[in-house]
Amino acid sequence: MEQAQKLPIKSQKRRKLFLHKLSGLWVFLVDNAFFGATFATAGLALPISCLLAFFTGGAGVFFIQTLINRDSAKQAFNKALLAGVLSAIPTSIAGTLYGAWILRMAGLSKKDIPIEEPPIDVQSNPSQEDNNASH
Repeated sequence: MEQAQKLPIKSQKRRKLFLHKLSGLWVFLVDNAFFGATFATAGLALPISCLLAFFTGGAGVFFIQTLINRDSAKQAFNKALLAGVLSAIPTSIAGTLYGAWILRMAGLSKKDIPIEEPPIDVQSNPSQEDNNASH
């Protein structure tokens, strides 16, 4: 008897995102942290802020990509270089085409933003407390 040939099962390859989610958040954090302070100095610290944002953004993304996302050093360096350049742009990239691109490459969406919910108001019924105290 001939055995029926088994067809290979199609494996669904999950698309690995270009950036880890923490890398995307790191770029936005560094960008806003450095240029919020630069705005307060009326732009006098702009060259220093650009340089620091470049190195801080790049180093953070490099470590996140190598340690958490397990990218090779070359891949992580290329991503870190790009993140450093985007972090060094002397304006907030949130709400721009660059910011949208980072969100897309990191797989971030509105559902990843935690929603603040009002606390649950727990109140006891006074009549139940009086009944329990009398027993």
